[in-house]
Amino acid sequence: MNDKKYNWKASVDENIRSGFVELLILQILSEDDTYGYEMKREIISRTNGAITFGESPLYIPLLRMTERGLISSRRVQVTGKRFRTYYSIEEEGRKCLEYGKEQCALVFKGISNLLYGGKETDEKEKD
Repeated sequence: MNDKKYNWKASVDENIRSGFVELLILQILSEDDTYGYEMKREIISRTNGAITFGESPLYIPLLRMTERGLISSRRVQVTGKRFRTYYSIEEEGRKCLEYGKEQCALVFKGISNLLYGGKETDEKEKD
């Protein structure tokens, strides 16, 4: 028998939140070029802490998105020998963001309907 207890809360949290990171990055970059730490702070702040990160969680999605041509990066010297990598959204990233927003609205409505039996959706539509 396995002595480790399955951490189902962590699994649910990771599965729900990790799928949105790239979309959130694209939204932040659609407003202004920025660097990783600032992006991380903005996402945490603007999601009211619903999306949080460990030490360097944005590195992999940023690299993956750069490789796919959704975003680009440039190094900027900030002080002395220190550099900061700024990211910018590309046209393909803007298309991806708009499609992602449409899909999120569709998926959220469908999930709400399944989980709450249409009650929440129906009540909002009556207002």
